[in-house]
Amino acid sequence: MKLSIIIVSWNVKDDLLACLASLRENPLSQPFELIVIDNDSPDETVELVKQNYPEVNLIENPNNRGFAKANNQGIELATGQYVLLLNPDTIVHPDSLDILVNFMDDNPDVGACGPKLLNEDGSAQASVRRFPTFRSVLYSHTVCRLLGLFRTQYRKWMMKDFKYDRQTDVDQIMGAAMMCRHSIIDQAGGMDENFFMYFEEIDLCYKIKQAGWRIVFYPEAVISHLGGQSSKQVPLKRIMLFKSMIAYFRIHRGKLAVELFVVVFKFALILRNICHLVIGLFTFVTAFVMSNKKRQKKAKEHICLHALLLTKYLWLVITM
Repeated sequence: MKLSIIIVSWNVKDDLLACLASLRENPLSQPFELIVIDNDSPDETVELVKQNYPEVNLIENPNNRGFAKANNQGIELATGQYVLLLNPDTIVHPDSLDILVNFMDDNPDVGACGPKLLNEDGSAQASVRRFPTFRSVLYSHTVCRLLGLFRTQYRKWMMKDFKYDRQTDVDQIMGAAMMCRHSIIDQAGGMDENFFMYFEEIDLCYKIKQAGWRIVFYPEAVISHLGGQSSKQVPLKRIMLFKSMIAYFRIHRGKLAVELFVVVFKFALILRNICHLVIGLFTFVTAFVMSNKKRQKKAKEHICLHALLLTKYLWLVITM
């Protein structure tokens, strides 16, 4: 078997069916298999896949096991030389599977590659990054952003100047569409199941790079990606993101440095939302004095949002 395509799905039946339809319309020219792991979707995912796509090897989990653990279930079953980890909210374009497989065949030093991802409007989606650093995530999520601290490190992490029209070796590719050598995933021990959601593909890419393999962005292959359809349904997803981020650093950075970072991160995170809360209150008072009801409403929404986030982040400080 040349290729195993693994799709983890949770409560996104319409997106999944569209994805499977694109794979049926644009199949690999060589033998391949489709493995779908459903994480106990409350919608009709299981029934519709069985009815419309009998060729799919469907795994029905009795509960939501998360992205990493479910992918590992698929990887264990996979018989392909290559494994394509594919999100259900993707549409595979003509010849893209063959292009990726041929690229891997022609480049035996490449451990993983990713296609060019497109947004709904057809624009190129930001899908590559360098590995995160303490300073880059401090800018991304904390008061450092309001102060302009570490902006250069953040832009470097996000690869803001990246050209999505040329083949490039990168640190990490988005897990929405990542083709890996099966043997490399086995060598890396699969995805780390300590990550329920977020950072699992970053961790996998890090281990692939540490083992001496190349990771390549290859824009000749194209896949559309709607993005975030499952995660939109997850309560407290930002808390989950932060927990996974800290877990990643604890695995790959020195213990003392990480614990110091965690203290700074939590404080700076809460401080950012306090600042936004103060700004919202000032805006509301100003709008009230000027009898600007539209601006009052917007300021009130801003205050409620950051008050809620502040409550969540205080909980984060207590529990981590």
